[in-house]
Amino acid sequence: MNDERAVSVLLHWRLREAEAEAPPPPSAARLLERARPWWDQLPERARALFERLRRTQAAYGHAQAEARRARCGHPVPALVIRGQEEVETSARVLYLDVRDGRMRLRFQLDGAACLEEETLEATFVSEAATEPLFCAQASLSVDGEYRIDVDLPEELAQNWTRLKVTEKMPFRLILRAGPTLV
Repeated sequence: MNDERAVSVLLHWRLREAEAEAPPPPSAARLLERARPWWDQLPERARALFERLRRTQAAYGHAQAEARRARCGHPVPALVIRGQEEVETSARVLYLDVRDGRMRLRFQLDGAACLEEETLEATFVSEAATEPLFCAQASLSVDGEYRIDVDLPEELAQNWTRLKVTEKMPFRLILRAGPTLV
């Protein structure tokens, strides 16, 4: 048997083994369920978190003492969820640019909520209506800052194009760390 034939036989054998060991594919219903945002999957929990976030006040005074943060605009109330732990804090928006339907945002968490998680799921919640707007992935970058680069829903993109980092933001954040649902 030549080497090519032996490799081919080995690869086909390994493919059959892998197929036999693989779990069955998820059903279409399960795939659709997974595609739904977390607030649709857990509506009672989501309502409780949205209400708690609505009551959360952003910290203004003590954070202004640090020169770097003093240049930033209004703090955004945030709720950080890591496992069973929930921490109310605020996020300092360091950079915001909405152009061509895309938002680029950099923020840093204040105080005790500072994380070193590589990624966070950021749920943007409407300041006015306390309802979820969309989710995006926030990636850790330098100096404990998180970056978000996401396509916005058309209406938000139009409304947020003129936002400046020094203005009060029209959203609050729920930041989820870890692989589990809230």
